[in-house]
Amino acid sequence: MARGAIKKPEELKGKRVGSDRYGSLSDLVLRDALRHFNLTPDRDVAIMQTGGLPERLGALKAGAVDGAILTGDTAFHAEKLGFHTVIDLSQLPIQYPGSTIVVSKALVQSKRDVLKRFLRGWIEGIKTARTDKELTVKVLQKFLKTSDREILDRTFEVYKDVQEKIPVPDAKVMAVALKQLAATVPQAGQLKAEDFIDRSLIGELESEGFIAKLYGGR
Repeated sequence: MARGAIKKPEELKGKRVGSDRYGSLSDLVLRDALRHFNLTPDRDVAIMQTGGLPERLGALKAGAVDGAILTGDTAFHAEKLGFHTVIDLSQLPIQYPGSTIVVSKALVQSKRDVLKRFLRGWIEGIKTARTDKELTVKVLQKFLKTSDREILDRTFEVYKDVQEKIPVPDAKVMAVALKQLAATVPQAGQLKAEDFIDRSLIGELESEGFIAKLYGGR
């Protein structure tokens, strides 16, 4: 997002854009988005480590940066302040693993039942977030610390379908992350995404009918 004078991605050339720490998910996505528009990060566009979402918005308001990568309710607050979207990341062919759950192979073997119970709770939470708007909005209000109903409603609509009903890990998305990591950790280029994925627990819950029952058989 940027201030009024910047309307198109190419107008970011020579500008400063606020991001999280170098190597973070926000930083990686921002760099890929700039490359998509033929802008070279750190040469054509200065990427500034300005901190988390509130700090990025603060830097944008103070004029310390010309643009910033903002998401969710922070982006909606920015819109209300007169800033606007220059690059819509959801419209770009860029994918990264976001809300991943990572455990060791040893834990999968030794605490399988515990992990399945955890996944049941997580999947129930996904179902609630997708289908129970009023409860979800109350939770958003508590943790986002805002009572602005417009922002809460928009946040719900944006994120209600982000998590899939059956949250199976995607090898293609993991491969993108490995490729990006290989730029700084060469050994990552020799690894296979499938080696980091275990679909068995979700598969068991699905075959047991847990997920279908949760959604009323749909």
